[in-house]
Amino acid sequence: MKIMVADDDRDMVDMLSYWLKGHGYDVVRAFDGEQAIKRWRETLPDLVILDIQMPKLDGFEVCRQMRTETNSMVMILTAHDREDDEVRGLELGADDYLRKPFSPRQLLARIKAVMRRASNTRGLTHSSAVTVGPMTVDAMRHEVTRDGIKVRLTPTESRLLHLLISHTGQVLTTDMIIERVWGYDEAGDSGLVKTHIRHIRQKVEPDPNTPRYITTVPGVGYTFSAPITIEP
Repeated sequence: MKIMVADDDRDMVDMLSYWLKGHGYDVVRAFDGEQAIKRWRETLPDLVILDIQMPKLDGFEVCRQMRTETNSMVMILTAHDREDDEVRGLELGADDYLRKPFSPRQLLARIKAVMRRASNTRGLTHSSAVTVGPMTVDAMRHEVTRDGIKVRLTPTESRLLHLLISHTGQVLTTDMIIERVWGYDEAGDSGLVKTHIRHIRQKVEPDPNTPRYITTVPGVGYTFSAPITIEP
């Protein structure tokens, strides 16, 4: 697995590179946003660990550009008290975030979770496409089709929507979604799911403010509802 570490803190990049190489990963390094885009296009890493505060191009712009060209997994690094950065990063298509300061053990756990997700995606076939009513979700292609119109999803959005539509009519708890989509064994951050749900609704719901398909069950989680067709 090839990982790119992009951060203007050279000591941080050097430390993470040394540690990741010691665990068997190929590492690409970048120290500003423009270099991150250039090295990313040259090397096509499987995972990008991306700091938000970088010169030339900040992490938000780097993430936005990446999402227009590829399905590489993106993990953003944020300050512990910058929740707005986390939400904005997720809305731009980041798959996950990690708050500074973090331990190498925390980072390794997140990377392993990413590897499990990537492995599950590679194991999918065309038969993994699920159709309910006018909507079809293809988890392998990261694509949803509603009423014949194709919408591109990020890898994480694809897995989340595929999970919901595969359990149409069932209520999935937030912890269950985090475990199945992000691969965390421990209880996760409900805001991670909430932000992705909001973004998916913006892409697939006729009216995101009054969702027809993805319904929130307060205090529990979310459910996917099949549309009801009334015969004339």
